[in-house]
Amino acid sequence: MPIDWSRCPAVRIRPGYLSGRPALRDDPRVPPETIVENLDSGETAEQVIENYCLRTSLRDVLAVYEYAKKQRVTSPV
Repeated sequence: MPIDWSRCPAVRIRPGYLSGRPALRDDPRVPPETIVENLDSGETAEQVIENYCLRTSLRDVLAVYEYAKKQRVTSPV
């Protein structure tokens, strides 16, 4: 089930960026799913920031991941 990013403060949905899909607040070219996938695969938040040349803060990257983990737990199966 896809994650509802509408309540994550580090994510925004903007027409014209990523075809209106959710993206990081400070990096509208990066979908939050990309952050989650990379962290799930074992990268550190610092590595994700470096690999994608993100302007997003470490705190926001971690907030995206925590939000995703919380949504996974509370989503009905």
